[in-house]
Amino acid sequence: MNKPKLLAQSALYLIVCELAAFVIVMFFPLAYQNIGVGMSVVFGICSTGACVCLYGDFAWKAGKKAGVKDARLDGVDNSYFGFMMGLVPTGINYIFVILVYLSKFRVVSYDFYPLYKTLTFYFMPWTYLFAPNSMVDGVSTTMAAVDLPWYGLLIITILPLVFLVTCYISFYIGYKNYDMRAKVVYGK
Repeated sequence: MNKPKLLAQSALYLIVCELAAFVIVMFFPLAYQNIGVGMSVVFGICSTGACVCLYGDFAWKAGKKAGVKDARLDGVDNSYFGFMMGLVPTGINYIFVILVYLSKFRVVSYDFYPLYKTLTFYFMPWTYLFAPNSMVDGVSTTMAAVDLPWYGLLIITILPLVFLVTCYISFYIGYKNYDMRAKVVYGK
């Protein structure tokens, strides 16, 4: 198992997630204006779900290959490497979260919240639950980081853990060669 290659691929998958979420949330502002907060939940589930599917498939396949290789070697157990794979996108997302915190508490003068929303399209619909964009002179503007409520900070702090949990569980299932199809379809 080439661990550095898998970690690099894990970082690159974040770009794939960004593109997939961009396609999903492209129509979100229009739906949000016409329907409202319910669309935040619907689009949030879809965009975050796309990331879960992409990372889940990637980690499961990597775990399956690693499990087969390690089964040939006695005493080698890499079943927890999915945690390391999940730390890569989670860490990248926490860099963005830290920048928002620095803006919120005015440690830096630049407002990183609009940049956060752009760099994390997969979480953008969830941010509309606590900080929707407003229309000023026909232009959509984002709330400033200093105006974010405490529960908004809590939400953006928890969301990146989706990558960690997804990679860990998917890699572990693939590594241990659990037949999830039989468990789901046949109840075995």
